[in-house]
Amino acid sequence: MDQSLTKQKVKELRAMVGEGDRVAIVLQDDADPDAMSSAIALRTLLGRNKQTTPIYAFKPVTRPENRTMMHLLEIEVSAPAPGELESFDKIAMVDVEPPYFENKLPRADIVIDHHPGYPTGLAPFEDIRVGYGATATIMTEYLVSAGEHISERLATALMYGIRSDTLALSRRVTEADIQAFIHLYPLANYNLLRLIDRPELPVSFARVLARVMRRMEVRKGLVAIHLGGVERDDIIVQMADFCLQFEEVELVAVSGKLENNLVIAVRTHGVGRISAGDTAKRLFGEIGSAGGHRNMAKAVIALAAWRKREGSTRDQAIAARLSELFAAALAGANDPAARNGA
Repeated sequence: MDQSLTKQKVKELRAMVGEGDRVAIVLQDDADPDAMSSAIALRTLLGRNKQTTPIYAFKPVTRPENRTMMHLLEIEVSAPAPGELESFDKIAMVDVEPPYFENKLPRADIVIDHHPGYPTGLAPFEDIRVGYGATATIMTEYLVSAGEHISERLATALMYGIRSDTLALSRRVTEADIQAFIHLYPLANYNLLRLIDRPELPVSFARVLARVMRRMEVRKGLVAIHLGGVERDDIIVQMADFCLQFEEVELVAVSGKLENNLVIAVRTHGVGRISAGDTAKRLFGEIGSAGGHRNMAKAVIALAAWRKREGSTRDQAIAARLSELFAAALAGANDPAARNGA
């Protein structure tokens, strides 16, 4: 940890937020543990509460373990009403950067993140450490450098945030992540962590599983499944996570229609040549919201946009096209000649 840099950042951050300022913390859609834990850490660092510094996201949290985390650690994330964010004195974001929101936000005042690939200089305060495995690591360093008390609840959240974003310290982990994890280890509640790791599944998942398993195939390392219409998008996510457990599977793509959108969850083990986030962004970034990490990603595409590019939104046509797109992506990632441009 660069103590001098971190202390300077904490000093700058606290100086720009006035005592009476109302601060909104905005997270990415379907916020993950890294984002949520970083948000409550920022609130602690600023000496605020949920009334003066609420946490917002435009779309709700859907993954079962993340919803369990919210419930057990009493983390409240709500959707902003139209125009509501404009009333705040400061708008902060953690684990995400301004371009993600396009024109949904009036401005960005504070940005703390670890994701690469975005332009800088878009907010008065920025701390973007692309070498770090988790934003929760940055926030842990802030709290330690500032001499802030880290409660059991906050330590549990931050530790789970680091663990989930680094796949239990096995992916993109740095010395900074390890040191933060070690600091949080004796402070966290392991009974809560075990409960978060074993969330309850909705009964509807069993019905979808029974229907889909009859036609699931692993073709050259790929599982591609279209579920048709679904009631909740966490069903899509759960199915993708489930399918990744089978032997010889390298890449999973599970899609479903939710209201007027096609939602696609992409999963890899995070250790092969193919990146879930890069693949989703390349295949669908031009027609929808797409991206994520090396091991997990999501794309949300308006059915009208899918129809315009692909010609049909019939379930059979979507299933065939997704299988074709992801099979080509996986073959290209595993082909040295294709990767070298030969």
